[in-house]
Amino acid sequence: MAASSDASAIGFPPPLLGAQPLRLPVLGETADWLALNKPAGVGVREYPWDLGLPNLDTALNQQLQEGKPELLRTQAALFGSVYYLDPVISGVAVFGKNRAAVAALRNAYGSGHCDCCFYLLARHAAESGLTERLADAPLLPHNTKPKMIPSTAKGKRATTTFHCSAVAASGWALWQATTTYFRPHQVRAHAATLEMPILGDTLYGGLPAPSLHDLDNKKRGPGVQTPLFEGVALHLAEVRFPETGPLAAAGIQAALPRSFAALLKRLGLSLPGAALEG
Repeated sequence: MAASSDASAIGFPPPLLGAQPLRLPVLGETADWLALNKPAGVGVREYPWDLGLPNLDTALNQQLQEGKPELLRTQAALFGSVYYLDPVISGVAVFGKNRAAVAALRNAYGSGHCDCCFYLLARHAAESGLTERLADAPLLPHNTKPKMIPSTAKGKRATTTFHCSAVAASGWALWQATTTYFRPHQVRAHAATLEMPILGDTLYGGLPAPSLHDLDNKKRGPGVQTPLFEGVALHLAEVRFPETGPLAAAGIQAALPRSFAALLKRLGLSLPGAALEG
């Protein structure tokens, strides 16, 4: 099932997902699952590194139990996230709507049967001439910091493929990162191991977003020194589950956040093919 073409959305009044009310677009839905376009700053489930952050598992189930019509119409018995997505990442978040569906989807995901495609911004080493890069460093949680580190001795297997889609004159590049199973922080940590940390990802050595002055030192006036983007420039654009079986989906797509799309435009970059822009 491709991205939903209607304007349906689910609302979350404060303080469920923070101090401001949010309406998250419904990307697709069947009798067994619901997919939402998650904004950055919101978790999908409770996780030790994300203490204190709101999460969608809790918010969805609380509103379902309270009888909110938007959620009663989904005919869900409960909601359970299929995978963990770092709160700094925007994009596709999928939730099973009953215990059997949650178990089946998590099993498919955990077995590496899902294709996940991210978009990210990072510097491009022009001298390398590489447009395809593979990161397969095993990853291990840091002893004291909320981050992953490579460890061939104790790390768990992880593989991410990076493809450079376009390079701006400023040296920033739009990359696609694909994997069939991503661990917490996997794309962020793997990008750092390739010495191309993601824009805004200070935890892994990423540089801040450029300002108008950085892109054109002739620019003058108020605000020209202000970074053009806040947060980590990483978005889960598409998730594909197995193409057979009752939970099959041809592809669930999530449009880029407007701020991400605006930064691409400022850099003179565009998404490939029919990819969605916010």
